[in-house]
Amino acid sequence: MQQDSLVSVIVPVYNVEMYIEECLDSIVNQTYQNLQIIVVDDGSTDESNKKVRPYLSDLRVQLIKQANIGLSGARNTGLEAANGKYVLFVDSDDYLVLEAIEELVDGLEKNQADLIRFNGKAFLDGLNEPINQNNYDFSHRLQEGIIYTADRFEMNRRTFASPVYLYMVKREVIEQNQLSFYEGILHEDELFTTQVFLTSQSMIYVNSFYYNRRYRENSIMTDQSQERIRRTVDSYLVIFKELEKMYLNKSYSKEQKKLIKRQMLSIYSGLNNSNFNKIEKENRIKELKGITIIDKAYLSIKRIISKSFV
Repeated sequence: MQQDSLVSVIVPVYNVEMYIEECLDSIVNQTYQNLQIIVVDDGSTDESNKKVRPYLSDLRVQLIKQANIGLSGARNTGLEAANGKYVLFVDSDDYLVLEAIEELVDGLEKNQADLIRFNGKAFLDGLNEPINQNNYDFSHRLQEGIIYTADRFEMNRRTFASPVYLYMVKREVIEQNQLSFYEGILHEDELFTTQVFLTSQSMIYVNSFYYNRRYRENSIMTDQSQERIRRTVDSYLVIFKELEKMYLNKSYSKEQKKLIKRQMLSIYSGLNNSNFNKIEKENRIKELKGITIIDKAYLSIKRIISKSFV
């Protein structure tokens, strides 16, 4: 196995003093050592920064401090600093399996692929009430040992999952296509991952659970306050409109547009089913012009079929 390819691991940090050490331990102790570990402290007000400092004795770790501008801005700062052949994102309250990066690089190098996807496992930490945990297991649709090229859009459409920590990608895909995270919104992965899937020329999959996703109090996943729901709705409206622009762009192929439309329908459906104020929600959804009567009929049929299997 080649050990030459540098991997840039981007870790955005904001008030995660209880979890950051476990996260960084899982990265610095990877069996694959050729890493550039970029920790971006996005204006933490707790002891996160202090917890990171001992890791700076490892010359692979660099700490960038900035005023708080949100997760998208922190990841963009990390991308600007990255110089590895590959990029991997890790959220600072989660952690990796120690063999993850070695096996991911091995797969990418052997197959000369742009992108490799893998599974993620969710776990609860300190929650008083149980919530639905979403494990990410793509093995029902994706297969190991296959290089997806012409059919990559279809396969990503059928197995779409937005979190950026569920794949490793060549940095040149991001740079050549000038990809970055849309700042000032939540759920920025929905847009960024769509763009990565649209611009990668080849993809492989490894059926391993490399990523451990923590569900905890006061995280984006567990905060269901009206303020958070309102920000979520506003963010999804922004994302939908960006996707709509892409859908109308004639440079995209028919298969690429199917992937974009899949995302538009997913967001439209999610907004309809949200716990947001009904009247305000209906008024906001009226802003979305890219959903046709046929799309709505398709969603209705899909919902009926889904209920019939419950």
